[in-house]
Amino acid sequence: MASVIKKIDEFNAGIPANLHDIKWKALSESAFRFLRGTDHLFAADFIKTYKFKPKVKAWISGDLHFENFGTFKGENRLVYFDINDFDEAILAGPEPELVRFLTSMVVASGVMKAPSLHVHKALHEVVEAYVDTIQRRKALMLEAEVAHGAFRKYFEQLDSRDRQAFIASRTTKHKGSMAIKTDGLRYLPISNELKKQLFAKLEPLTALQTNFEHLVFADAAFRIAGTGSLGLERYCVLAYNKKKGKHYLLDIKECRPSCYTGLLDIKQPKMKHEAERVITAGYLLQYNAPAFLAPFFFNDKWFIIKELQPVSDKMALTDFGHDFKTFVEVTQEMARLIGYSHLRSSGHLGASTGDELSKLVSKKQWQKDMVELSGELARKNNKYYKEFMEHNS
Repeated sequence: MASVIKKIDEFNAGIPANLHDIKWKALSESAFRFLRGTDHLFAADFIKTYKFKPKVKAWISGDLHFENFGTFKGENRLVYFDINDFDEAILAGPEPELVRFLTSMVVASGVMKAPSLHVHKALHEVVEAYVDTIQRRKALMLEAEVAHGAFRKYFEQLDSRDRQAFIASRTTKHKGSMAIKTDGLRYLPISNELKKQLFAKLEPLTALQTNFEHLVFADAAFRIAGTGSLGLERYCVLAYNKKKGKHYLLDIKECRPSCYTGLLDIKQPKMKHEAERVITAGYLLQYNAPAFLAPFFFNDKWFIIKELQPVSDKMALTDFGHDFKTFVEVTQEMARLIGYSHLRSSGHLGASTGDELSKLVSKKQWQKDMVELSGELARKNNKYYKEFMEHNS
């Protein structure tokens, strides 16, 4: 058995048979989807190829590809566009974050069939946008009022969405009450006993967390979502706020150690559990936190709770077709968001200062290394994808 196939199998050991088939189908979709679902391969290759021993440290999301940005509503119910996945977050350095993003661009450009010269130029432009942001030393945000182009669309579609209509599309009437629509694609049914156990564990949050106050839990289902996280225990819960008279959908996702855990020779700050790591990193890196964010212990595992956001609110490669020019414009704005996140977290929990970060990224050789490394890791990903497809054909 090829080593890459063995690594994928070992990483996904224990995944239920029905989810195994769904995940393998997702990984087979394209080289880009394969990259999304094999962050553990990327992390190991990055450390080995770059011989990564950072002197300048930064908090990173750990899995920053093009599709891990999107819109969401914060606790204040305002709309934000930002990095939105911190499952693999860890104290590292800026390099794996930026290189993973650039690598996702290279792999995506292959799917889009963009000319190599255009791709190389785009990578340098994205690095320049990131460096310029760090050197300005001001952590801003992408604001709906001044967003334009593709970003404007995402703000407008969430701001204008009828939330109850979205919930209605995910639910059905059952014995006079609302229930989650278990369609076999997004949601799978769970037993009544498991629902009771889940609700019993959620109930204390209504007294401990302001956002959960007045909530009653109406239904629950197993949720199928993501690529790399496929196979984790994950639920969707339908809740009703008695005071506001509104329904909400909550995403409850199992936390596992970061894919960089055990690979980095960097002392990590002490965290009580994996959920605290994910939430803490999100607080440091995002401008504002999503609604209903909370840690949750269930079935001897730690989970993260947050409000469910429609998949359509995530930036998706398929939105661009072969429009590489617009794709590059979007990635430049994303590079600024990456810079904002690194500045925002600088000086916190072991991260270096903004001045130290600025000194590092201003080096021309460092910038060149980021671009060259992304090309090398993209080639590795495509090679792995080919081996995966041949093995499963």
